[in-house]
Amino acid sequence: MENQIENLQKKVSTLESEKEELEAENRELEDDNETLVELSESIYRARSNVQMPSVIPQINYSDNQISSSSNSGTVVYKPSSCDYFIIENSRGFIIAEWMGGNDPDLGDQISGELNSYGTKDFYNLTRESSGRIWIDDYMLSKESALSKIQDKCN
Repeated sequence: MENQIENLQKKVSTLESEKEELEAENRELEDDNETLVELSESIYRARSNVQMPSVIPQINYSDNQISSSSNSGTVVYKPSSCDYFIIENSRGFIIAEWMGGNDPDLGDQISGELNSYGTKDFYNLTRESSGRIWIDDYMLSKESALSKIQDKCN
């Protein structure tokens, strides 16, 4: 009888441990879901608030000309207290780090070579100013971009 009680106590202990692990995992998933909801809302707000200027400015940076024919995208997610942000363009989502000049805000439309790695000059069409960013990754899915930016900003 004592062995049965002892075995049952071990099983209860094991089940309680498993329950704690599952609850912790559930909390992590809830946090991830909350972040995905925030990103989706940010993208929706950015898309609905973007107002394009009537004339798209042209700027020369060294030998790279940034113009209306260049790649462009919209800042769709920008965590506070972090230099990284997410840009969406026709090829997917881009992880960029602000390096200097104009610091883009949520909803800003930017133009420049966004579909390759490295340091890039850009023109902020919304604010009519220039800046420099580092393209960390590009052509990402929304989920992949969110995961990567969480790693960068936490």
